[in-house]
Amino acid sequence: MSKYSRNLKISIANEFLSGVSSEILSKKYSICSSQIRYWGQVVAIHSNDSFQPTSHLRDAQARLQALELMWANDWSLGYTSAMLNLVSPGILSAWLNRYREKGFVGLAHQSRGRLSMKPSRIASTHCNDEKTVEELKEEITYLQAENAVLKKLEELRQTKRQQTKKKR
Repeated sequence: MSKYSRNLKISIANEFLSGVSSEILSKKYSICSSQIRYWGQVVAIHSNDSFQPTSHLRDAQARLQALELMWANDWSLGYTSAMLNLVSPGILSAWLNRYREKGFVGLAHQSRGRLSMKPSRIASTHCNDEKTVEELKEEITYLQAENAVLKKLEELRQTKRQQTKKKR
């Protein structure tokens, strides 16, 4: 989700395009003046269609075409981003950096979010009837250790509860 709403961006950009200085608008709205100038550029090019979601730039081939458009026309990152109706020139900059580091593969969509901290336990591919004696012994040992840890944890909780009751 964007930090600023689409309507706010367009209204600030229209103020800028009507002649109000980006520095004055920057102080008024507490937004960076370069960001306001960029919004003005996008609105000047796309008017009412500004800041719409760009689903056409989700695959690696489309991202590469966007970079090639910038290189072919010798456009800046900011102007190319404005022409493509991107939310920020930083998006195109990130694509460029990933392309320089990893090539075409770097432009592919990357999953977002945090990685799981819990290591996934690989389940055996066959059922208990087909397991070897060694596998069954390992599983029993693991389960016994897990059971012992849980019992110890419960014992510690009980002693802690008793200590808090004695203090009262």
